[in-house]
Amino acid sequence: MALLVFAVIIVGWRLYGRYRDSRAALPAAGAAKGDCALWFVGSSSIHRWTSLQQDMAPWATENRGINSAVLTDILPRFANIKPNEGRPRALILYVGENDIATGVPVRTVMRQLAQLFDLRDRLLPGVPVLLLSAKPSPGRAAFLGEQRLFNAAAQQFLPHMRSAYYGDITTPLFADGKLGDNYQPDGVHMNGRGYAIWAQVVRQRLRDILPPDVTRACAP
Repeated sequence: MALLVFAVIIVGWRLYGRYRDSRAALPAAGAAKGDCALWFVGSSSIHRWTSLQQDMAPWATENRGINSAVLTDILPRFANIKPNEGRPRALILYVGENDIATGVPVRTVMRQLAQLFDLRDRLLPGVPVLLLSAKPSPGRAAFLGEQRLFNAAAQQFLPHMRSAYYGDITTPLFADGKLGDNYQPDGVHMNGRGYAIWAQVVRQRLRDILPPDVTRACAP
């Protein structure tokens, strides 16, 4: 009898988890709207970018990052984007690093990334996506090889997607072949200098990707 009760509790918890995920949303819905709105979606490296609006001004930014997230956390929330949340001028995406660090194979990460692009095509058709490379960090030096594999796979994958682009934040984080002083004490997340590098890369790639009249109007 006790085993039956335990099994019922486990099944009920799993069903509740699926119900909860089916209704979960990305954070900060609807804060930034208009022709110059940018959505930043991803894991804790986005979530902890507390200076995002300042770093990307005058773009209107919306931080939709989820702390410690992997793609299986982001996908159901992305699927719940509603029309009243608006439509960004571009979506900046940072995913994959946590997945790799928790042992998810790169091929699985890429399959899940493809699912996210399918959702983008359905929910935000035509909105360009800028995928940032998996960043190197002292605290995750053991995963650098897998990160490089992911970055290479992403560069091969993106040209086959609609309005999909790559942003290299990896190269500028190295100084003379070594990682610069761009990290918080945990050795994984960016400090202000690191995020300034991210912002510079994002700004340049937006100038490359978006029509000139848009970038002149939004970030003169």
